[in-house]
Amino acid sequence: MKPRAAWVIGAITAIVIAGALAWFLMPRGGSAEDQALAYLQALADGDAAAVEATGVDVPEVTASAFAAASDHLSEGVVESSTADDHAAVVIVSYELAGARHESTLTFAHREGRWVPQAASALGSVQFTVPVSIDDTPLPSDKKALLLPAVYDVSAAPVEFLDGSATIEVLPGSTQDVDVEATLRPEATAAAQTQLEEYLATCTAPAPEPPRSCGIVIPWAADFAAVSEIRYNIDRVPTVALTSTAFQAHGGALTATVTGTAPDGSAKTLTYRTTNWSVRGDVKFTDDDIVLSVW
Repeated sequence: MKPRAAWVIGAITAIVIAGALAWFLMPRGGSAEDQALAYLQALADGDAAAVEATGVDVPEVTASAFAAASDHLSEGVVESSTADDHAAVVIVSYELAGARHESTLTFAHREGRWVPQAASALGSVQFTVPVSIDDTPLPSDKKALLLPAVYDVSAAPVEFLDGSATIEVLPGSTQDVDVEATLRPEATAAAQTQLEEYLATCTAPAPEPPRSCGIVIPWAADFAAVSEIRYNIDRVPTVALTSTAFQAHGGALTATVTGTAPDGSAKTLTYRTTNWSVRGDVKFTDDDIVLSVW
């Protein structure tokens, strides 16, 4: 046999052997009941990677929250199951937070194994305010997907809001959680600073009063046209805050208006208010407070 032919045959043999070995080492798909137990054990171990190994897609924020769970389920067992060639339903029970629970897990048969369906494996939670689980922020404008466990949640951002709750998330559960949040003094201080920065932009020189700044200047009777308005903030309005809105009253503002008088002559007048006020909406993000002036 020619050396090259021997080399080719040897290479093919090696590939066949390697392929057979890989097939031998490849994880075999067990029954739906086996997969259900593997999923429950991964939850009991607090191991998000092991959960993903069962076929469940675990978003990064879900895994991060799971790592901070305050309690995990235990003593998971299969109660019953039904299956055909494509789908399976497994009833499981387990201990969580000192009570025995029962849940239904659904599976699809994919690529030779049973895969838990996310809708039955994860829990869905809608919060009334943004919250965080440890350092993991969860928004209030959409449902959060969480792995079954017990979680301690805090109103967020914690620098500005005080409030907490403990929730139990079960497989396939959907729940709305009302976290009663109260404002910390730091929230009002931050809102005041943010409002002052906003009003500073409102009072830049301009040919007309800005919108959404609470500034009204009755110059129409005194001028045919205005070329510039200059402002001086004598006293900034003081913010009063709720979790959803704000009002700021008691400001004092001086406006110097330059333009053309009705008779065509150049003219400058000064207007002053001692009750400058603004109001608007308040929104909390993961790490900040945001004012929106009406």
